[in-house]
Amino acid sequence: MKRRLRNRAAHARRGMTLIEVLVACSLLAITFTGLTAVAIRMGARTRSNAIIEQRTAVFFQEVNRLESLPYDSLTNTRFLQTDSVRSGKGYYVWTYSVGAQQYSNVSGVLPFRDITLTVTPRLAPTATQTGIIRRSRSPYASSISSAP
Repeated sequence: MKRRLRNRAAHARRGMTLIEVLVACSLLAITFTGLTAVAIRMGARTRSNAIIEQRTAVFFQEVNRLESLPYDSLTNTRFLQTDSVRSGKGYYVWTYSVGAQQYSNVSGVLPFRDITLTVTPRLAPTATQTGIIRRSRSPYASSISSAP
């Protein structure tokens, strides 16, 4: 008798019920929703990192350009003070502000200027990078340098 009941129970449970299918689909949907949220956050973080990486590259490009300019040309009227450049998929606005000529406290002879450089991505205006570059006149003259 017990054998017959076991066979009937096994025969009745051969397929999946509709409730089991619905539970499985619900769990799958919840899992995919969580994974989608993680993928969206990772994509936003990657985009943010790319903007910051490009901003830093533009910043150092402009620092190199500033360091290559002759000291006597560092005034607020002699060179371009603001412009934008395209780097990667976005535009970056850089701005210079040249301070007044000062003299070093140590030697008292060499003049210097503090130049404030700001680079702002247009896609993320709150991610501004600012730095101060101190440029001084060369202490010696060479055949290559035109400074006295």
